[in-house]
Formats: sequence, C-alpha cells, structure tokens
Amino acid sequence: MHAVTGRRTASLFPSGLCTALLVAILAAGCTPRADPEGTPRRVAREIERTLTTVAQNEVARDPELATRLGLPEADAGFAYNRHLTDRSQAAYERARLSRMETRDLLVRITRPARGSALARHLDTIIASHETAETLFMAGHGTSALGASYPYVADHTRGAYLDVPDLLARFHPLRTPADARAFADRMAQFADAIEDDRRRLEADARAGTIPPAPILRRMHTLATAAAAVPPERSPSVVTFENLAPGISDLTPDERDQLLANVRQVAAENIRPAYQAFADSLSRLANTAPELPGVWQLPEGAAYYAAALKAYTGDDASPAGLHERGKREVDALLAETDRALAALGLTEGTVGARLAFLASQPEQIYPDTEEGRAALIGRILNHADRAEAALSGQFDFTLPEKAGLRMVPPEFEGFLPPAAYLPRTLSGSASARVEINLARLSDWPDFSLAALAFHELVPGHHLEGSVTRSEASLPLARQVIWNVAYGEGWASYAETLADELGLYSDDPLSRIGYLQSMLLRAARLVADTGIHNERWTRDQAITYLAETTGLSAAKSADEVDRYTVRPGYAAAYWLGRERILDLRERAIRVLGPRFDAKAFHRIILAGGPRPLSMVEEDVTRWYTAQVEN
Repeated sequence: MHAVTGRRTASLFPSGLCTALLVAILAAGCTPRADPEGTPRRVAREIERTLTTVAQNEVARDPELATRLGLPEADAGFAYNRHLTDRSQAAYERARLSRMETRDLLVRITRPARGSALARHLDTIIASHETAETLFMAGHGTSALGASYPYVADHTRGAYLDVPDLLARFHPLRTPADARAFADRMAQFADAIEDDRRRLEADARAGTIPPAPILRRMHTLATAAAAVPPERSPSVVTFENLAPGISDLTPDERDQLLANVRQVAAENIRPAYQAFADSLSRLANTAPELPGVWQLPEGAAYYAAALKAYTGDDASPAGLHERGKREVDALLAETDRALAALGLTEGTVGARLAFLASQPEQIYPDTEEGRAALIGRILNHADRAEAALSGQFDFTLPEKAGLRMVPPEFEGFLPPAAYLPRTLSGSASARVEINLARLSDWPDFSLAALAFHELVPGHHLEGSVTRSEASLPLARQVIWNVAYGEGWASYAETLADELGLYSDDPLSRIGYLQSMLLRAARLVADTGIHNERWTRDQAITYLAETTGLSAAKSADEVDRYTVRPGYAAAYWLGRERILDLRERAIRVLGPRFDAKAFHRIILAGGPRPLSMVEEDVTRWYTAQVEN
C-alpha cells in the first residue's frame, strides 16, 4: 500500500536510494513465485495455514483421537491429553456447524495447481467434510471425518468402552504432567458416559434406537464393567502399575493422584456404568429385533449416503446386493475346485470349509505356548511376503510391525484384528493387535491371508508409506478413507496370490479364497440387512453357510456391520476398484506397464477417495503414453 494516495511514490525516497531500490525489486523478481508444482507461493502458504487450522480444530473436537495418533502437543496447539472428547449434544451440534463452515471456507479458498499435492490435500479434506455434512444431516448418531455411526454408542464403541481402552493402552505415562492429565481424564469419565446415555435416550425418543440384540450386548458389557471392583478396573490398575516408574513424580504427589483416581472410580465411574446399564435395559425392552437402518427415520436415505461415503460407489443398494451375489457365486466355484483338489468333495463349500477349520491340526492350543506359536506363524508369513515384493514396490519399510494380543479385558468389543500405525511422535511403533478370545476363529490355514492383509503388503506397507513418504499434513492424517485402506489391504491378499505366496501351501490358498468369499458375502449381508430387510438370524445363517465361519464369529460380523452400515461393502468394492485401475493401466501401457510405478501412484498420495486415486492413475499412464 502506498503511503500517500495519488502522489508519485518515488518522491517518498531520497534520490540516492532509487538505483538500489530498483536492483532489489529486480532481484526479488528473480525469486520463484510458484512452488515446484506450479502453485503460487502465496496461495500455497494460505492453504497450508488453513489446513493447519482445520487440523487443530479437529483435534480440539476429538482429543482422544490425538492421543491415539500420538500427536505431539505442540502440533495440536494445546494440552489435549488432559481432556476427553466432549460427547454432549451441544458438542455434536457445534461440530456439525463448524464442519459446515470449514467446508465452505475450503471451497472458497484460492485453488492450487491442478494435480498438485496441495490440490490432493485440499480435495481430500473437502470431500471428507462434505460426506460428514451429509451424514450429520440425519441428526442422530455421530459422524467423524471418514466414519459414520447411526447410533451414539454400540457394542464396539462409546465412552463406556473407549475411555478405559484409551487410558489403559494409549495415554502416555512418562512425566508428571502425563500423570496429572490421566487423573484429569478419569475425573471426566463419568460425565462422558452420562453424555452418551442422554443422547442415546434422546435419539430413541426421536425414533433412532439401536436394535435389541445390540442393546443386549451393550448391557452385558456395561454390567460387567460395573461389577469390577473399582480398584481392579483397567484404568486404576494401569495407573498403579505405571505411575511409580515416573522418576520426576514425587511419592507424595503420586500417592495423592492414585487416591484421586481410586476415589473417582468408586464414587463416580461405577455409578455411571450402572446407570448406563439400567438405561440400556429399558431401551432394549422397546427396541426392534430387526437390525437394519431402513427402519430409522429417513433410514433409506441414510444408508444410501453411508454406502456412498464408505465406498465412493454410486450404485444403488439393490444393485450392489445383486453384484455381491454374483461375486459370491464365482468365488464358491473357485473354492470348490481348490477343495476338490485336496480330496474334499462332500457337502457344500461352506460345510467343507467348516470341516477343515475343525481339524485338530488346524487349531492352536489354548495355552501361552499355543498363542505364541500362532503369532510366530503370522510373522513368518509376513517375512515371506516382504522378501518377495522387491519386484512390486520401491518402498523400504522403515520398521517391522509388532504383533500383540488384545488384552483379555478388551476382547469383548475390539475387532478380530486391527493395524495401528506408528504414532506421529514416534513414541510407539506400528503394530497389529489380534483378538484371541476364541482361538478356534484362527485356524492355521487362515493365517497367511491375515498376515498379507494386516502386515505386508497390506496395512503395514500402506501405513508406513503414509507416515514416512506421503508427507501428509496433519489435516489428512486425521482422516481415514475406508475404501482406500481396506480396499488396499484386500488387494494385497490378491497380490500375494498372484506372486505365488500361497503356491507351496494349498491350504493357505484356501484360506485366502475363504477371506475373499467373506468380503463378497459381507457385501451381500450388509445390503441385505440395511436394504433388503433381512433378520439378524437370516444374515448370520447366510454368512455361516456361505463362508464356513462359526455361528459365533458370523454373529460378531453381522452385529459389527449392523452398527456400521456400508462399512463392510468398502473392502470388496475398494479392492475391485484398484484391480480395475491396474487392468486399465496394463491395457494402455502394455509392456511399458511398471508395477512399482503403479503401486507408488496408489500409495504415495495417501488415503483419499478412490475417485482421486483414479485421477492420479489416469494422469500417470497418460503421461507415460505422451512421453
């Protein structure tokens, strides 16, 4: 801005400075005004500042997520480890409005260069906010960036489950500040349970109530938690065990904090659990037995939106249901041939798979040694895969992932297996957690496909690239895209088959086919439950008879996807999209197709909608043709 409007600016400077000023201006003009991808630097800085603000706002709304990510507090902008996530109705409404405002801001911002990393970051975050806004409009349950739940809490999530898990397994206890923050969170725990209870009851009055079988499972979990003596609760035991190891924490302060934690557990948290359990019992008396969200207010629209959010596919639920059935039929035929080659010809495919899983040599002993052997077997499969992938990837894994058992106190609600990437601070390494509540769920022939899905070349490879190579801003680190992540991990199982990693073990290849069969059958069951109005028993029977899984494991699958409509469909559809993109690239490039380059294009962009993955792949092979 000029100092004097309407006058010649040269008159403001002594005449001796004119030449120097001209030289400085010309020198400044030689400095690149755009980043290497062509975005003006001013625009790039504006976008980066905005994305930092977006990320910090998201972390402020969900400090528990920040703890699980291992986010340095300096990046978060505040001491988040002192807080639990606000689960009140007021917080829900604030998040709803804030994300709408954020989306509007991001849409209006000056665009970066087309095809640039900044454009990818911006478009991914806009897409996640648009999806969240669509699902928030239902007015019930909860929606995060990349996830949506029709119910405030269920048998897999909610304050009554998530907070003990957070405190026992994720909250750091290395400094006196960590110990004080732990006690602060314990003091907020009862209110978090109460907020969930109030919102569940309010949603129920408005017509959104979890199915009775889900409420009964929740009641069992809440009642069991209320029955644990407060001094033996996981949170209290964790503090007792770890606080003495904090060298800078004085004995007096440690004892006072421990007394506070014990008192809160006995006087606040235990009664909150009991009140929550009582509420669940009342709700179950009037809840529907049918599992589908079609029976909720505007339930059909909600399900269509959830399917689109998780899969990125525009197909109708009915169309996906029929597509899933065709995929199941094809996989049944292939599995039938593989079983027959081993002499297993009697009965349906599902019956033969169940028979195979029941053989004594397939089941690991329910002992410490048996569990260790099972874990060792999975890690050996992952090592085999890593040794075979040099022709497919030019990434180097920075670390091997660990493999741990889910603690017994959390087996009742955590999934069968889950990958946890290295924390953003580097304080914890990547690991897979496996739920060994029922060792019969893990016959030996199933473990190779599990290793390739969760470890290499599946989640661990993808997660390592995201952490070490993708250079993602924090605003993208807090977003999970299910079709991308689970689609990649399911594709990894197929890639392992193509590379011959099952060729010397025909039983493990049958395990892979069963895994694919389950992915396709879940697409049928998901759409069956939520669009075709299946009963719970109908869905359980379908999964058990089709895949050979036990009735108990099939029930767990059905209940998990009852409370996450559309989620199961993302595994199969994501895998199919990646395979389709690879086939398209091979057709275009022919012998010039480079698997390493293709996989780099998929992974280096980080988790994002598959429509954006398609744009990146198309841009890549088009450039190859033009060159």
